[in-house]
Amino acid sequence: GNFSFLSSLDLSSNNLSGRIPGELGSLQNLTWLDLSSNNLSGRIPGELGSLQNLGYLDLSSNNLSGRILGELGSLQNLIGLHLSSNNLSGRIPGELGSLQSLEYLYLSSNNLSGRIPRELGSLQQLTDLDLSSNNLSGRIPASLGNCTSL
Repeated sequence: GNFSFLSSLDLSSNNLSGRIPGELGSLQNLTWLDLSSNNLSGRIPGELGSLQNLGYLDLSSNNLSGRILGELGSLQNLIGLHLSSNNLSGRIPGELGSLQSLEYLYLSSNNLSGRIPRELGSLQQLTDLDLSSNNLSGRIPASLGNCTSL
């Protein structure tokens, strides 16, 4: 079928398994993608970074692994990014600081490590930031004081 005009895809709270297909990145009209609370595994496909109209991305409560890709920093219309409760590892990419519309950033309950990137201080619209239950280290960046909506 041709789903090129699909604007919302909600497959949350099912028993879906396997990988997230990179082909979802071709759904250019998608504004809402919710695949949360499934048994999805593998990496977050970089192709999702091409969903320029996406406002909401929820991949939380799965078994996703690998890194959070910097490509997600190109989602300029993103308001909510929910990646909590997975097995994501590595650093939080500084590219997320370019998500100027972002209001909600949930990365809790993963295996993220390294420092909290100072670039997150650029998120002027951010009202909710949850980085709890990870392996983050270093100092709390002073730049978070710029997130005056928190």
